[in-house]
Amino acid sequence: MPNQNLPANVDELLQFISMNMNSDGCDKQLAPVLKQIQPQYYLQSTSDNKDPLDLLDQTLFSLPYAYFLAARCQADRPNAARLIQYILQFFTVFDANQVRLAPDKFLQVAQGLCRLATLYGNGNSVIAIKPLANALQRYAPTPNHLTNLHQMFVKECLLLRCYKQALPILQNDITEIDVQSTGISYTDHLLYHYYGAMIYIGLKNYERALYFLKLVISAPANVTSQIQIEAYKKFTLVSLLLHGKIAQLPKYTASVVFRSVKNQCQAYQDYASAFESLNVKRLRNEFTKWTDAFRKDKNLGLAKQTLDAIYRRNIQQLTQTYLTLSLADIADAVGLEGRDAPKMAENYVLRMIESREIFATISHSHQNGMVSFHDNPDRYDTSLTITQLEEQINKATTVSERVIKTDRIVGCSKEYLQKSQHILAGGAIPGGLGPGDDPDFLGGGGGYENFIDDGKYFS
Repeated sequence: MPNQNLPANVDELLQFISMNMNSDGCDKQLAPVLKQIQPQYYLQSTSDNKDPLDLLDQTLFSLPYAYFLAARCQADRPNAARLIQYILQFFTVFDANQVRLAPDKFLQVAQGLCRLATLYGNGNSVIAIKPLANALQRYAPTPNHLTNLHQMFVKECLLLRCYKQALPILQNDITEIDVQSTGISYTDHLLYHYYGAMIYIGLKNYERALYFLKLVISAPANVTSQIQIEAYKKFTLVSLLLHGKIAQLPKYTASVVFRSVKNQCQAYQDYASAFESLNVKRLRNEFTKWTDAFRKDKNLGLAKQTLDAIYRRNIQQLTQTYLTLSLADIADAVGLEGRDAPKMAENYVLRMIESREIFATISHSHQNGMVSFHDNPDRYDTSLTITQLEEQINKATTVSERVIKTDRIVGCSKEYLQKSQHILAGGAIPGGLGPGDDPDFLGGGGGYENFIDDGKYFS
């Protein structure tokens, strides 16, 4: 619609919305006009002093309603309590197909709820977490779709330490991407998995955290993102906690990323080498050397955990060599010092038995206490094991089918064929982001001074 034919006031806008709001006209006629309307129109009342938010049905008119809400959320002095009620109700009844026509506006509404909740909740926006989670689940085409709301929601959970509230979203692996309907960007993918990894670290689910960090680092890139650098630092420390060494990255990880982490993460590589040596004194010296770097990167709490993990790793090594050892011998072998060293060794062994890191029994019939190491008694022949195996097979089959389907779609797409011809002609592949990916990046130097991992969060 030409600018001269746009509605001149909110009354005309509401009339235009009412006339064009149908399954066919919503996309073709209404959506383009709503984008051209000046923001101040969405702040106005009607000529008879009625609020458009009270006149529009939130389900039937979800698309224009999102525009009105987004504008109110951007206003200087909104009526916080009233606007929160509008948003909360909207999040329970909106038409997902409509709001996907304006993903940027829906994101603004979600961000507005967090800001308003902070004002209304005296600096604490935790009341917004559950409504956001429900809205995100309605908004995403499927649980496996990534949307522009994902990283914002997970970051809010992280900052408010609502780790468990993020799990219903994080437990769904992202396998579907639809840029047009969800408004996502490359940075959304990186930040969602980076923040998700931090939440799993907070919950001490290191295996899942490592998987998320690996997705960040191995994302396609021509220029290494600062997010990938920060992810690699955490990837190194989590690898030490989980495997005792730096885990291998996928072969398809961009070579430019490999070069960048080698040049910018020397402290972490030196620290990992010290850990892999299983020499407690060497590790403590490296920790002291790089403490300031860990603190600056907000990884101090994670690094502190490795100081404890090296004792467990040394005890695991002993099970490969000995069948029986006294607690005093274990304490001496793993580097524990002091009069209470045997008691400390016993505590480590008990915790490792409880977590099934080792299989052993402790006998105090001997003066110094004796530990007998055993093989894993699990024969993996129970009905539970079979059920878990079947679930993994079904999951792998589903992923394989999705990969085949996606490969066919991509192979036939116009964009892919054009880029393939461009590459064959000697051109470069566009893409990749640099250090200025996201000014609100919650990482080293990200500006979130209220989130410092000094052991308070990840200890």
